Parts: sequence; structure tokens; C-alpha cells
Amino acid sequence: MLVRWIAVFVSFSSGIIVSYHGWWYGLLLSLGLMLLYSWRFADKGRETVIIIIALFLGAAYFQLREGERPEAADIGERVIQGLIIDYPVQSEGSSRFKIKTKEKCSWLRYVQVYADFEADLQRGQQVRLQGELKFPDPAGNPGEFDYVSYLRHQQIYYLMYIEKPADIKITKSDHGIQRQLNLYREQIETVFYDILPSAQADLLQGMLLGAKENIEADQYEIYQKTGIVHIFAVSGLHVGFLLILFYYLFSLLAPTPGTRLFFISIALLAYGSLIGWPISVQRAVIMAILAVLAKYQGRQGGLGNSLGLAGMIIVLLDPYALFTISFQLSFMATWGLVGLFPTLKEYFKYQKRIWDLVLIPFCAQLAVVPLIAYYFNLFSPIGLFCNIIISYLVGGIVLCGFAALLLVFLPSLAALFLYPAGFMLEILNALTVLLSQLPGSYLWVKNPGNSTIAVYYGALLLLMAAWYYAWPRRWRFSMAVLLLVSLLIILWPASLYKYGILEIVFLDVGQGDCVLIKTPRGKFILIDGGGSHFYPVGRKKVLPYLHYRGIREIYMIINSHPDSDHLLGLLETAGQMPFRYALVPATLLQVEEYHQLKEIALQQRAAVLGVAEGQDINIEAGLQMEVLFPPSDLKSPDYNQHSLVLRCEYGRFSLLLLGDLDSQGLEYIAQSSAIETTLVFKVPHHGSRSSLSPFFYKEIKPYAAVISVGQNNSYGHPNQEVLDCLEQDNILLLRTDHNGAITMESDGRSLAIECFKQSKGQVP
Repeated sequence: MLVRWIAVFVSFSSGIIVSYHGWWYGLLLSLGLMLLYSWRFADKGRETVIIIIALFLGAAYFQLREGERPEAADIGERVIQGLIIDYPVQSEGSSRFKIKTKEKCSWLRYVQVYADFEADLQRGQQVRLQGELKFPDPAGNPGEFDYVSYLRHQQIYYLMYIEKPADIKITKSDHGIQRQLNLYREQIETVFYDILPSAQADLLQGMLLGAKENIEADQYEIYQKTGIVHIFAVSGLHVGFLLILFYYLFSLLAPTPGTRLFFISIALLAYGSLIGWPISVQRAVIMAILAVLAKYQGRQGGLGNSLGLAGMIIVLLDPYALFTISFQLSFMATWGLVGLFPTLKEYFKYQKRIWDLVLIPFCAQLAVVPLIAYYFNLFSPIGLFCNIIISYLVGGIVLCGFAALLLVFLPSLAALFLYPAGFMLEILNALTVLLSQLPGSYLWVKNPGNSTIAVYYGALLLLMAAWYYAWPRRWRFSMAVLLLVSLLIILWPASLYKYGILEIVFLDVGQGDCVLIKTPRGKFILIDGGGSHFYPVGRKKVLPYLHYRGIREIYMIINSHPDSDHLLGLLETAGQMPFRYALVPATLLQVEEYHQLKEIALQQRAAVLGVAEGQDINIEAGLQMEVLFPPSDLKSPDYNQHSLVLRCEYGRFSLLLLGDLDSQGLEYIAQSSAIETTLVFKVPHHGSRSSLSPFFYKEIKPYAAVISVGQNNSYGHPNQEVLDCLEQDNILLLRTDHNGAITMESDGRSLAIECFKQSKGQVP
């Protein structure tokens, strides 16, 4: 064809990026594309014009689809009617599903629904819902899952919470194709769980149907670390095997090529509908149908053009898809196979096909390295080796699984394929666990940022062009160096960033405390970790931030006292992150609450030490950390009164951390210590009334005060009297519920403060 679809797709997508993010991201991308394209096809001016037109059409199309946003809908109790558009998920006594509503307000066109019970619902049903309409909470810390953006990319701006089954009324059920697909999925689930152990059935459903919600979090993380988590994102690997299966099946049943094409296409479309049409499947099914069509017409199908055409179809149907993780990973990995692999194969000119086994997964991995680092903060050196070994094992599992899918209404025959699939799943699990435990098998890396990603892909594209067109050696060398530099930036250790700067981060952990200190020489100290009996704060808030920073080891963890809102998140974090020392109040060293911490420390070969008033904690030269409380002879049943009080000093910067100490403890410190002026202090006990001590606050003469507190907490924290007292003394007040993560940096002479957010709950 005259214009290559891949170029049109990239240019059209650049126009969408211009409209969504701002002009410069898309402009750089589109200019780079046009320069490369014009260089390659300088004699084809018409193509360049079409590419430029596609850029402007993309920008205009997104603006047309986006439109002007109306006033936001009222939150609170609402009645909404709509169509269930995904497969409802039940877990731990609750349900979630998405609906397309009949509301006139475009903000409410799609709503994510949560029910506090297991609702017996099916995709395709029309429902009437009564519940509380809310805004999704934005992330409070860098690296935390950005639920607001995730929903926005699905054009969802509101959540609805339903408390009781009577608030859901099914007004109409689908009795057509969708109903049959629902029954088919139910039969698949029944047969899988009847024949296989639940853990194997969970994994197999994740691989074949994309249903990942039942896979254990720890197990899923192992697959991430080994670089093979893509096996649960139903994509080209799965559709490719399914295409092979259908092709040979319909070759036996269908007499003519046209009939085979028709039935193969119908079967692929049915499979896409069965699993809910995730973006990776949309791409794979479109490319598979185009490949079968090309074979039917007796011509060679261009994979690059197929990829571009698939991309155009998807972004025309939903331009927001361009900004989703699944779209980006799916298309970049496929580009690695259809674009990067042929270029490298031509460059190395090897004859033995066995090298394809190495080069194919290498190209797919190379194409997604910065995206994996950006979204998951992971770099998996073992991933290449793991993919070479496991791809064929996964292929066997998928083929057996698909054969079982076709035979689920004959369970005895389905079992003939499910048992081998289960056996191979056990081998797969054992291999991934073994590989994940190898030293250096994976690294946590800092979020690379947009500029590093742009340099990486720019250097990779230019290096491909240099190889393909035999540019001078110095050009090829320069591009290779640039690519390696961008890769080194991704892998750069967190401890070497901002060397010589003391950094204090008050993390937003809801109703609890968590402070991360990076010393000037790059050691990390974690003081408390928040915690809740109802929500895994460490896994959902603390660890994501540490991974976002690329932190691979904590030098020291400190627990101010063993209340759950300080300790539980710290235990979750300590179980996943290596550390050397753990400090707790000496007066509480033997309490039962620290038993788990001691077990974790034993596994980590770390020391658990008790500290008390008057001790200095030696971290490194130039940084002083002194324990002001508790006295070693303190006796009290109230853990709050045992809170560790720490004073840190670096040059002219000083920080006072007061745990949950009450006014009585503050008075003790005032009487027994020579109180020094402190630049920043953490208000004790989340700003409760019991921590009010105007005399103490006046004595330390702070510039800024930080309150670590949960939004709309049931305790009424912070107390208004405490806020008034701080305001009267003209103290800069920062709150994690309003400001999110609060970062302070000092070189010992000056102080810089940055807040992650300013408010919560507003329309994005």
C-alpha cells in the first residue's frame, strides 16, 4: 500500500498525545517520526503529507471524543440504571463490576460499582442500583497505584458503593449470545475447579481467561520478578496458539479456504468476547484475522502494517486505550518482535535457527524495559533466560488448556488435557520460585521518568536505522552509547541520587505514621510504617513508594511503639525489604507485639535493639540522631507513653519525631532535657487533644509542623485546639491527609519542601 499503517498509527497517536498531555510530548514524537520517515522515503512526498495530516486528525479526534466536560454530578445517595459491561468479580464477601449508565451527564456514562456482598450478577444484565456515589481517592504517595488515572482511562470518574442486596434490581437479562458465553464461563470454572486443585485452577483461568483476581499476591509477584507475568495478560502468545488449533481443526471440517477463514474469524471473535476483550486480545485477534485473510488472498501479510492497522482500529474505538499499561506493553512487545527482531537478525546474519530462541525473547524484553521500569519499578535480568525456558512450557499449558476449553461439556475428556496442564503448572511454579531466588535475578529500579524513556527509545530507533542503512561507525557507536547511558540511568542505585542531601519523607499511610529518611551518604531509615487490620498499608502504600524510589535495602527500621497504626505496615515492609538493624523502645523490647519483628529479623540476619533516653544512634558522620524518650525505667501499660522520641540534626537542619507521646511525656522532656530550637517537628499522636502542649511548642520554636493523619478518620484527628495553637504561633502546618507525601530536603544550610498533592476528592 502507499502509506504504511504503522506510520499512520504512530502519527495519529501522537496527535492524541498532543491533546491529552500537552503539546511537547506529542510534538517531539511526531517530529522524530516525520524526520525518520522523510529520510527513508524522501522521494515519496505524498506519504509525508498523509503522516502530517494523521497527526492533526488524531488531535482533533481526541478533542471531539473528549468534548467539553459538564459540571460534575452530585455525590451522595443516588439511583442509577445501566448495563453491566464486564464480568463481575466476587472475592472475600464482596463484588465489583462496571456499568454503562443511562445518565445524561457524561461524567456518569460509566461507573465502577462495589458491593459489600457477593452479588449474583452476569455480564449483559441491565440493573437498577441504589447506593452512595463517591469520587475515587487519589494516590497519596508517588509510586502508589493511581486509581483515579486508571479509571479515567476507562472514562470512569465515579464509584458507587452498595451495602445490601435489596439495593440491586435486575431489570433485564441478556438471553442471547452473551448469556451463552456466561454459561460457558461458569461451566469452565466448574470443570476446572472440580478436576484441578484450586491453586492450579486459579493459574489456568488466569492464563486462559485473564481472570487474575484469585491468584495469590505473593505468587503473582514472583511471576513479575522473573519477567514472565505477561503469561496472565491474554495476548499474542495465547491467540497464536489458539489460531494454530483452530486452523488445523477447521482445515479438517471446512472444505474451502473461504469457509475456513469465516469460521476461524468467528471462533477468534467468540474467544475475545468470552474473556471480555482486553486490549492485548483486541490487538492479537485483529492481527490474527488479518494474517488469515492475507493467506486466503495468497499474499504476504506485513506484520508491521498489521500492527499499525490494529492500533488504528483500537484507538478509533477508544482513544483512551493509548494511555493504558496493557496497550503500551502489548504494542511495544509486539513491535520488538516484528520490528526489532528482523533488524537484529539481518545485522548479525546468523544461519542456525537456534539463535532465534535467544533473539526473539531478547527483542521483546528490550522493547519493554523502560515501560516495565516505569510501571512496575522492576528490571529482571533473569527474564530473558526465564522466557526462553518457560515459553515452551507455557505453550504446552495453553494448548492443553484450550483443548480442555473445547471439551468442558465432556468433563471426562477435558480431564485428559487438564491433568497434564496441572502437572506443567507445578513445574512452572517450581521453576519461577527457583529462578526468583537467584542472586541478581531482579532489581528494584527508580521510576525512570518520561525524558529517560524518550532517550531510550530514540536511541534504540536511531541505532536500528544506523544498522539498517550502514551509517558510519561513529554514528552507530554514539547511538549504542546513548542507549547504554539511558539503561544505566534506569539501573542507577537509589542511594547515589542526591548525594550529600538529607531527605525526610512523611508518607501518607492514612491514620498512622511513616517517615523515611535518606541520609546524605545514601542510607535509608524507615521509622514506623502505618498499619491497619483491614487494609495492607505496607503492601499498598509503603512498599510501592520504596520501589518507586528504586530502594533495594533499608539500613535501619525503627518502631516508635507497637500500636497497630505504627507497626503493622512496618512488619509488612520488613518482610519484603532487606534491613540490617531494627530499633524499638528498650522498655517494650520483650512485649508480644515484637515477636513477629524478631522472627523477620532472624530470617534477615538483622539485629533487634532496644534504645532509651540519652542514647545516640550512630548512622554516619555529620548526621546526629539522639533518643530523648523513653527513660529506661519507665513503667506504664499505655504503649503511647513509651513512644520513641528522636531528634535528628544535620548542619542547621533539625527534626523532632514525637511518636504518639502525650502532653505528660512532652512535659517530661521539657523538664529533663535542654530543649533546643527545632526546625521541623512531627505533631505527636496525629494531632490529638492529648498531645496539646503549648509550652512545649513554644520552647522548640519550630518553622514547620507535620501531622500524619487519615482523611475523615473516626477519631476526630487533628483536634481543633491543636490546630489553633500551631496557627497562633505562625507555624507552617502540613498534613498528610491534605498534602499527601511531604518531602523535605536539606543540605544542612537550607530547606526545600515539596508536597505530593494539595487536596483530595476533587474531580480529576
